[in-house]
Amino acid sequence: MKIPKGWKQIEGASNYALSPEGHIHSLKSGKPMSRRWRGLRFWSSVTCDDGKYRQIAHDELRYQSHGLPDEEMKIVKGYPDYKVTPYGAVWKYRKTPRKYRNNPFLVETKDIGNKEYVRMVTEDGRRHWVRMEKIMEEAYPND
Repeated sequence: MKIPKGWKQIEGASNYALSPEGHIHSLKSGKPMSRRWRGLRFWSSVTCDDGKYRQIAHDELRYQSHGLPDEEMKIVKGYPDYKVTPYGAVWKYRKTPRKYRNNPFLVETKDIGNKEYVRMVTEDGRRHWVRMEKIMEEAYPND
């Protein structure tokens, strides 16, 4: 099915388009996809060009990629599932919990006393509170 006039193509999902009435339609069958109101906008689930099933926001019309930012990072010594940026942002990028759907996420810091700490897990599953100063000194010793 060709995209009708006034409809909008979805970036990364060429088999779907948004109608002027606000529904995403399959261009193969012509049928509208179900939509849900969540977080102040409508969302629909579609199969993208890479074969993955994703949520599409009707006001953005592209899937949101969840990956590490394109910037310099080093693996944290002793914690191979984590990376740190030169400005101190710690990312867990491997073996992420199920709630993150295998996407990298920014690890929260906690102030304990006058120091800033991050909770990290070693390769064998032990959890530790690691001081941010130590992480930065080991990753970027000359900075």
